[in-house]
Amino acid sequence: MAEKKLTFETALNELNDIVKKMEDEDIPLDEALKLFGKGVELTEKCNKILDDAKQKITIVENRGNE
Repeated sequence: MAEKKLTFETALNELNDIVKKMEDEDIPLDEALKLFGKGVELTEKCNKILDDAKQKITIVENRGNE
């Protein structure tokens, strides 16, 4: 089965959910560490998507200046 592509919006929503859970709930250390690790992964994914978008914008802008 093909892996569903994670969109920026979905990743950001998941990240917000993790932050809220860690702020609002008294969770065991093991679970907090897992959530933190997932949050780091989601942050990296969001940054990659934003970097790709920035690169595409730069390409389009450069085409307009030719």
